[in-house]
Amino acid sequence: MPYEKALEKAKWYCSFQERCILDVENRFLAWKVKREEWDKLLDVLLEQDFLNEDRYVEDFVRGKFSIKKWGRLKIKAELLKKKIKSKKVEEELAKIDEENYHKTIQHLLEKKKELLPKIEDELKLRDKLYRYLISKGYESELVVKELNTI
Repeated sequence: MPYEKALEKAKWYCSFQERCILDVENRFLAWKVKREEWDKLLDVLLEQDFLNEDRYVEDFVRGKFSIKKWGRLKIKAELLKKKIKSKKVEEELAKIDEENYHKTIQHLLEKKKELLPKIEDELKLRDKLYRYLISKGYESELVVKELNTI
């Protein structure tokens, strides 16, 4: 794909939704953009503020917590998969309100408990709830603490 066409498509792609550099590089690969042009294209996108990893991290953390109800550990792991290791990640994770974080854990516990078939064995129930919340990326000690309240 020619440089100019790739730049226009990349600008549209980045203006549609916040993207990280890895997302854009994967798009370049799919569009068959020459490897030598990637850096130039990324530089233009960064200069013109179509790409901004700080803004991406902010939206990612807020969206995954409030919409998908992911915990801090899963959010951080997903950002690492996208090759984002910045101070901004820790800052944004720290912005998650502790009270809201605990309420979300409680809400997920109650919701999952209702969805599970009636389990007589209390330990099996607690184990299933524990594994569910760990898979959502919540910290083990917080999950155990919240499990003790139900």
